[in-house]
Amino acid sequence: MLPLPLPMKTRASNAALAKARAMYGRRLTTADYKRLAACRTMPALAAELKALPMYEEALKSVNAPTARRAQLEAMLRQAIFDRCDSLCRYELSSGHLVYGYFTTSCEVDEILSCLRCLDAGRPGDYLYKLPDFLQQRCTVDLYALARVTDAKSLLAALAGTPYQKMLAPLAELPEGSKLLVHAEPYLENWRHKALVSLAPEGTGPSAPGAEPGVRDFIALECDAAAISNAARLIRMNASVAAVDAAARRDCTNLSEAEWNAMLGAKDIEAFRAALDKNRYGRALRRYNYRILKEGLQMYRYDWCEKWLRFSTDPSLVMLCYIYLARCEVQNLDHIIEGVHYHMPADELLSMVVGCRAETEKGRVS
Repeated sequence: MLPLPLPMKTRASNAALAKARAMYGRRLTTADYKRLAACRTMPALAAELKALPMYEEALKSVNAPTARRAQLEAMLRQAIFDRCDSLCRYELSSGHLVYGYFTTSCEVDEILSCLRCLDAGRPGDYLYKLPDFLQQRCTVDLYALARVTDAKSLLAALAGTPYQKMLAPLAELPEGSKLLVHAEPYLENWRHKALVSLAPEGTGPSAPGAEPGVRDFIALECDAAAISNAARLIRMNASVAAVDAAARRDCTNLSEAEWNAMLGAKDIEAFRAALDKNRYGRALRRYNYRILKEGLQMYRYDWCEKWLRFSTDPSLVMLCYIYLARCEVQNLDHIIEGVHYHMPADELLSMVVGCRAETEKGRVS
């Protein structure tokens, strides 16, 4: 007797899982990172980057002998869009809605890139080219964005989108003001809300020992940002009100009592003592790190790597993969910056998240 065919959504979900894991299997190895960190000039680094299979397409327009730091960083971020596009095609068919968050995140990145270039006096330079799937669902006119020259033309380019009203205060800034520093909080808050909206309503953290879901990923993302912000402000002797406002707790794995213990700390030592008593403090004990944000990123990397491999939830696997892919691009950004400033290779490698001892297959474990 022939096996019954799987429902379409089940087949699409299985395809999304397989696609994400296959793409993760092509991640950079420790040997790749060592080879890149050993480069001493930007042209040499550009040539090595172009030889990497996962970045070959994104960097095909880069001329290695004349490559610039800003160009390489922008083109590497393009690779994230390409990977999101590839996964979203499967994810939409499976009936899940994570692609909506990816689209919003891409829109935010496009606007931030536009503002970054505008502030640097290079309007229209290094805007990202969204792949077809994301372009069809993007509310922002990228062609109009490429022609932006000031705050007024930016708002005109964003007409009919939620971003126009959101960024309207930019029009009131004095002429010549840097726009990115004013716009970024609005845009990152919008990205944050899009992520939190994916969390199922009325649910809490998964029970100890149970397989986590999308809500657990979102809570980890939110908690890591809130804890980092709170620690930084407490170290700066900020007011209790400022610390409380910076630690957004709209999706969290911690109890109100645990948050009160941290946010009510009088100094950074008391904050660390309170942190050490909750799940994140206990998890951080096995890491060596210089600043708290770095330790939290290490923990998130390991968490995402574990559940990308073992979860059966396609949306969670996709979110984990995109986080790991962003970490990889961030690692490459550190190496590009380090080569630009002639940093020693060993010092560069110490900044790479996930670059540990090689496994038998040569992958970063």
